[in-house]
Amino acid sequence: MKLSPVQVSSYFIQKLGSMKIFIELSERQWREESSSYERSLVNEHESLSWDRYGYRNDLAANINQEFPQYQRQSQLIMIVSLFEDYLNQLCVSFKAENTLDVALTDIKGSGIDRAKTYLKKAVGIPFPLDGDSWKKIVEAQLIRNIVAHNAGHLDEVKHAKHLKVVRASDNLDAEVFARLHLIIEEGYLLSLVSAMERYAAALHKVSASG
Repeated sequence: MKLSPVQVSSYFIQKLGSMKIFIELSERQWREESSSYERSLVNEHESLSWDRYGYRNDLAANINQEFPQYQRQSQLIMIVSLFEDYLNQLCVSFKAENTLDVALTDIKGSGIDRAKTYLKKAVGIPFPLDGDSWKKIVEAQLIRNIVAHNAGHLDEVKHAKHLKVVRASDNLDAEVFARLHLIIEEGYLLSLVSAMERYAAALHKVSASG
């Protein structure tokens, strides 16, 4: 079933609402896990210590830092992928609805930049619809690439552009262990999803008025 541009945006906004719930539940899970682990270290909770943690008393850093980072990095990849897919589907929908001769695949480039070019030049949507939100999304794509292609490791020279984004953000950080590691703070993903919601709402408004 082919969806109209309005339907594509509506569906994506609904999807983002579900993603927010998923992120919030995930963060709550790690807070609860941290509390559970702390209880397991007390003698009267020996059964918890054995059943859940195998008497391990060296997992605090994993549970409080390392494991949540794995989850946030995975979620970041998924969120950025969802946004890219949304823009691609929006392009396909506009082509069908407006019977355009030019297809998304005719446009040079890839990812959200190619979709933006198509929506601007082929469909006639003015960009940026929401400059701050688009900027945050583009920056998130840069950070996503660090996770997807470099396992979250940063190089001071090679990734100077990425580090500039990290250092300007309230919810991103970089820490040196054996190497320089990207740190995604708890509020980053929810802030990104909110930016995507605002951007999709702007595209929805344009689609509805057209």
